[in-house]
Amino acid sequence: MNLFKNHWYYWYTGKKLIAVLSMMMSFLVMLAGLVFAAGFSIWGVIIALLLDTTGFWLAIIYLVFLRYYIPELTGLQNSADLLVAKQLVVPMLVSFFVTRISSFSVAKALGRWPDGAGKCE
Repeated sequence: MNLFKNHWYYWYTGKKLIAVLSMMMSFLVMLAGLVFAAGFSIWGVIIALLLDTTGFWLAIIYLVFLRYYIPELTGLQNSADLLVAKQLVVPMLVSFFVTRISSFSVAKALGRWPDGAGKCE
């Protein structure tokens, strides 16, 4: 997993061009795949891109702490479960792989530029 880092790694290591281009590439791929083809919300995609693995912690917090405060009798708990799964968990899982593949692709492509812009080390 050393090769496949997310865009935030490149942002914090000073390779902002790689980070921004990989975020844009990830957003376009997920926009086409999740929003247009599968009917997901664009907000789920944006949250998945910005939070990356932090979104998994949000889902765990919902499951462990918040889920039991929602009334079960009215069917509200099932609706909330479906909402969290569709708008948070599925985009996070897709984003986990798409962002790493796009970051790797962008870093590899920019690492081959003759002037060394976006150079990967």
